[in-house]
Amino acid sequence: MIEYYVGIDLGTTNSTVSVIELESPFDNPNKSLKTCPIRQYGAQRTMGLQEAVCLPSALYFDIENKQVYTGEYAKGMYASGDFPLQTVRSIKTRMGLDSRLVIPGLKDSSIKEIFTMPQCASFFIRTIAESLKTQYPEAGAAITRHAVVTVPAAFNDDERVATKNAVLLGGFEECTILDEPTAALLYHLNSNAEEGAFDDFEDIDFEDDSKPIYKLMYDIGGGTLDVAIAKLTKDEEENYNIDIVSLSDRMNLGGDNFDRLLGAYFLQDFENTNSQIQERSEEDQGRIIARSVSNAEDYKIKLNQKILASVNERKRMKSKVNVTFELIDSMYVEDIVLNKELLDDIYQRFTSPTAVKDGLLTPIKTALKRANLDKEAIDEVILTGGMAQFYAVYETLRSFFEDVPLQLVNDTRIAVSAGAALYSWGLNDENQPMDEGIKRINKISSKLGSNIYIKVGNQFEPLILSDMEKRSGTFQYTIEDDTVAYFPLYLYSGAESENGEDNTDTYIQLDGRMIESDPSYHAGDKIPLRWSIDDDKVITIEIEGRSDIKLSKLLTRQEIENDLVQQYRVNWEE
Repeated sequence: MIEYYVGIDLGTTNSTVSVIELESPFDNPNKSLKTCPIRQYGAQRTMGLQEAVCLPSALYFDIENKQVYTGEYAKGMYASGDFPLQTVRSIKTRMGLDSRLVIPGLKDSSIKEIFTMPQCASFFIRTIAESLKTQYPEAGAAITRHAVVTVPAAFNDDERVATKNAVLLGGFEECTILDEPTAALLYHLNSNAEEGAFDDFEDIDFEDDSKPIYKLMYDIGGGTLDVAIAKLTKDEEENYNIDIVSLSDRMNLGGDNFDRLLGAYFLQDFENTNSQIQERSEEDQGRIIARSVSNAEDYKIKLNQKILASVNERKRMKSKVNVTFELIDSMYVEDIVLNKELLDDIYQRFTSPTAVKDGLLTPIKTALKRANLDKEAIDEVILTGGMAQFYAVYETLRSFFEDVPLQLVNDTRIAVSAGAALYSWGLNDENQPMDEGIKRINKISSKLGSNIYIKVGNQFEPLILSDMEKRSGTFQYTIEDDTVAYFPLYLYSGAESENGEDNTDTYIQLDGRMIESDPSYHAGDKIPLRWSIDDDKVITIEIEGRSDIKLSKLLTRQEIENDLVQQYRVNWEE
């Protein structure tokens, strides 16, 4: 019987899917690992469907006809700026259960549809699921039975649940969540890394089995930045144990941020000789911003390619591109020479002391501090994500780490989804490859990205600490008032400030609801709560002795079948 193992990288800018197809549990998964093309319309819908490895994470809504477009066509519609209220990108940076998008009709703006972020993300998943069905017709329902889907390591409970709901709405029966840095590390360990990508570097080997190897994963994509530090040990059979000893804080930082900064520079230049943008209509402003940001991304990529192709610093500094594009109404951004010096100046806003909270080095320093390690203790820095190939990222990390080897994963586009597929394969204990050299992962332990608190009255009480090893426990919740019919039960995520104190102003509300009060409850009573956290880092809260009370926002099968998204066609669907 053929088994299928599916890994999905649900990215901010692009999404990919990888599949392992095995006839025997003794086969080497690396030999059948494939990153699959995803069916989608080209930038011009009249050109028909095309297949590409990457699915641009863009949406274009036609709610009047119950139609949604994903991928290249939606990206093109966004870049045109002509449909600012019907197109959207970077869903992932807003992933959560309470975020909403209000989409008006194309012809009648009074017609509106409200979508949650899981609903929006589900359209990408459906595109992927339908593509897999066409490529593996013999698999039938097995190809969409289960998927491992990746998320930023610092995603909180709310965001993880939202992602699982998106996958279920998109047509998969089951879903396992995996942190993106861990997925990239799995791929890196099981692939031949491209030699000389950044440094002349030979793979570190274990000289002493008792001495761990520390690898720092630096994952920077379109909208998120993750840093994880992994401690690797191995047993007598050359099997790897991976312990994620530290994670950075949540960081919505990536290529999108840089594109917006560069786009703002283009707009500033435009306003020096043209009418104020603020005087334009809301739709015109949306069109202007979309076109400036889309062109900023394109010119950034072009210049970066020239810089990377230069053999020495002198040629890198001379690298340039000429910027010209229509902004609106036959008015152009033009006569701009974009060079490395200008990009460096804009880029410094990420790393300057005034931008320390958004700096590229901040998550590294946070992760090192939490692991109680100096940067010299790191044996290898592994870079992945779309922005990992940006020259300025490498220059910043090289300056910080000095002699520590920097290694770019073999293919940043597919590393995360391929690692997720390998992880899915590893979930089946029966899989024991006969081939030598396959790096078998025995254990992956993960930390939470932040502490979890429960609010009692006006106080935030710690429930689960980020470095806690326990996966379950109890908590005594104090009833404050015996005259109310309901009492609040809400969870929050947050991190300690630099001085070790709780920074409550930055806490993010997660799961929670008003609980119907039992008549026997009185002020001062201690209500026993039981909490647990599963391998997906999803939290469950139950009141002991009350089977009817359980904090969980995972969709039921009936809710999935009746959801709004099922009314919509996606791309080619009739």
